[in-house]
Amino acid sequence: MKFAAIARVTASAAVMLLCASGVGADTMVVAGRRVESRLRFVTADNEVFAPLLTALAPLGARLQLTPDSIKVTTSGEHEVLISRTRPEATRDGALRELPGLPQVRDGTLLLPAKAVGSLLGCAVRWDESTRILYLHPWVRKFSLETLPDRYRLTVGAEGPITYRTGQLDGPPRLYLDLLNLDVADIPSQFQLEGSYLRGARISQKTLWPAPPGDVVRVVVELSEWRPYRVKSSEGRRTLELEFPLPEAEELPPDAPPVVLSGLSFRRLSPRLALAALAVFGTPHCTSGSTADPPSIWVDLPNAENQIEQPEVQVSDKLVSQLTLGPSPEQPGAQRLTIGLHRPSAHAVSAVRGEVRVLLGRCELAGVRVMVDPGHGGPDPGAIGRSGLTEKEVNLEIATRVSRMLEEAGASALLTRRDDTAVIPWTLGNREEHRQELQARSDLAGDGGADLFVSIHANARASNPQSVRGTETYYRKEDSRRLAEVIQEELVAAAGLPDGGTKYHPEPIIVLYRTTVPAVLVEVAYLSNREDEQKLADAGFREQAARGVVNGIRRWVEEGGLLSKEDIQDVLR
Repeated sequence: MKFAAIARVTASAAVMLLCASGVGADTMVVAGRRVESRLRFVTADNEVFAPLLTALAPLGARLQLTPDSIKVTTSGEHEVLISRTRPEATRDGALRELPGLPQVRDGTLLLPAKAVGSLLGCAVRWDESTRILYLHPWVRKFSLETLPDRYRLTVGAEGPITYRTGQLDGPPRLYLDLLNLDVADIPSQFQLEGSYLRGARISQKTLWPAPPGDVVRVVVELSEWRPYRVKSSEGRRTLELEFPLPEAEELPPDAPPVVLSGLSFRRLSPRLALAALAVFGTPHCTSGSTADPPSIWVDLPNAENQIEQPEVQVSDKLVSQLTLGPSPEQPGAQRLTIGLHRPSAHAVSAVRGEVRVLLGRCELAGVRVMVDPGHGGPDPGAIGRSGLTEKEVNLEIATRVSRMLEEAGASALLTRRDDTAVIPWTLGNREEHRQELQARSDLAGDGGADLFVSIHANARASNPQSVRGTETYYRKEDSRRLAEVIQEELVAAAGLPDGGTKYHPEPIIVLYRTTVPAVLVEVAYLSNREDEQKLADAGFREQAARGVVNGIRRWVEEGGLLSKEDIQDVLR
């Protein structure tokens, strides 16, 4: 053993002896199941030593002890071997250094919880205030398959899955909340074209200690509600959600083939890469992933391959090669296989002219967002029955959006930060007002913004109580998807009626003069009593801001920052 390692273990043991003199007993929560202990855990060097062997039963793992080692076989048949004589362990043969040796206290074996817990496939968190150790299994599989008669969405975890299901407000969306789990860095989103099942995504909804604890959420987006079933297998470690395959998905025998004409790969940024398949015709594709070896596949039925080099070797930190060949599962289909060095989040989109596979996680870090609180200064905007002004509501929600974006790592720019106009203008002077609106648009270009979001509250002069809810407007085609996802997420977060995503027929300056994707969000109707009460509530304003940010995040994750030039460069 190296001298530094000996010194570290000796120091850890000394701290343990001091901590072990405490009284009382600590607790573990394993996959949501409370496991009581007879003793107080030991802390040393930011590590907690706990009786993890009592956590094996809730995880479905098997144990075998020898004088020199502790052998654990997880429920997923991974072999973890922990040395009792050296501060090290292996998982499936891969060596891992441990922060200390296993310890024995009052006849109970204590193991370094964070290090060993991760080997068992769990995220580990220690709450010093309550003296509770949480072990939550990782979700390591998320796939969407098209079978002969059904779609099958599969979620796999390293421990038992407990879930609840329900429906989100707004467009048809089904959710499954997986309790007491964490999600690993796995493919997180799938999209289908030409199907009532539009796509599915998985993400971490909450993390302990925020109630209700660690929750992973799966969202399935639909164009219409269809019957479905949920079933579990493999000791509740695997969850399958199945939908019937619509007959319209089957291509007629005489359907003209889709011609595949180009295959390419490009690294777009340190975190983002793009694999592209140039096609002639409108592609219909299904996709999925494999874990061993890691890869992503896309099947295109009734496709004709005219690519002279169907295999592209890639020198990249994530992707090893692109291969095109017959699908092993669908006769007459061609399969694009993307070989990976490790599993990766990805999104597949298919439109006329191309199939794109976006690889990596498009985070908000580095994205520049121009947030525009509508009205301000001499222009109050709409005014509610209580006297609540739109300019006040817009500024408050926009400020919250800005704060949340900054917390997520984005750069948030505000066109105004107080009750002033962007440039001085006189109420009633239409030309000065036009110049003030143009100044808002110009700020987006001058500030190097990637997108522009204008926050407003709506109003209706005639029969004002008859209409309420949320609407989002766009003018340019490059802004349509941004408007759609912000509308969906805002409706889900704020809980108001869904007024829809709409093309604005009027030449609104902030929509058509802004050089980047731009949308105008009408959060709610100030002219409606119920909506006005919502807009006056600080909690609702926070929810609305969260919905806008969630929409921006989704747009970025779908590759919204990719320009047409990016795609054309790839397909050349």
